[in-house]
Amino acid sequence: MVTFKGMQPLVQADMLVENLCSQSFPCLKKMDLSNSKDLVKTPNFEWIPNLKWLDLSGCTNLSQVHPSIGLLTQLAYLSLRNCSNLVSIDLNTEYKLYSLKVLHLSGCTKLENTPDFTGLSNLEYLDLEKCVSLSAVHESIGALVMLKFFSLRGCINLVQLPASVNNLTCLQNLDLHDCFELMNLPLRQISMLSPYLRYLIFLDLGSSKIKVIPDAIGALKCLERLNLQGSRIQSLPETIKSLSCLAYLNLSGCHELVELHDLPFKSASSGGRYFKKVSEARNHRSGLYIFNCSRVMKCHWMLVAISWLARLVKVSTTLNVLLFIILLQSLSLHIYA
Repeated sequence: MVTFKGMQPLVQADMLVENLCSQSFPCLKKMDLSNSKDLVKTPNFEWIPNLKWLDLSGCTNLSQVHPSIGLLTQLAYLSLRNCSNLVSIDLNTEYKLYSLKVLHLSGCTKLENTPDFTGLSNLEYLDLEKCVSLSAVHESIGALVMLKFFSLRGCINLVQLPASVNNLTCLQNLDLHDCFELMNLPLRQISMLSPYLRYLIFLDLGSSKIKVIPDAIGALKCLERLNLQGSRIQSLPETIKSLSCLAYLNLSGCHELVELHDLPFKSASSGGRYFKKVSEARNHRSGLYIFNCSRVMKCHWMLVAISWLARLVKVSTTLNVLLFIILLQSLSLHIYA
């Protein structure tokens, strides 16, 4: 492992990296250059072909990543978190980063375009949180067939997602919270031949401009957690009744919400992961949140809440059920267990 954390000043940082990588280091597996504030460009990586772990997080003046990074066929972890001067990154799809599983680009506030993901066939974790200059995601995102976690949280200028996002057949977590300009979710209908987003568990659309939730959401049979807090939705599709694993639904602050269709009455036999494993954790409670929805009639949400309570009686602890009843008696507009 080579570590040059917090290298300063500029001449020293660049010279050390250049001198290091002007020689061949075939056995070098890990390189930590994090918080090297004056590092402007990365070295040519052809001299360290077997690198598996590269941390460039916090290199706030880094503006250029050498395209030879595409030669690192064994690279499994790459962090460019908080590289706030990075405008673009070329992962050089002429080569293939077959081994890359984790890619951190969160906090790259000047990043205007995502890279071409074509060669990242084994990527499992992609974090683009708070990339505030990002307005779109490259169409090749659909090539990430092994991706499980995808966050665009806080990408305040993101306008749309490509339809190819439906090809992420292993995706479990999709976080689009605080994507203020996002206006639609391009869900396709799932079929036996086209298992689009079949294993999605967590979907966060909070504070987006989305007004319509596609009917296709009813096909996300594994969905357990759906956050629509502060979005502009006007109603929920009837197909939401098919989400038998749904354990958490947040509609708080949906000021344009006019009506609620019947929510799921039947629960999957497993009860959902959030019913049994994390319902005691405050940040991951199961429940129904419908407070501050001024256009929804109170009698209507009370009926919806009672139906939700009926589901929880079968899978929640006695303590949680008692908590539910107390909240109903106090006419609280948020229901949780």
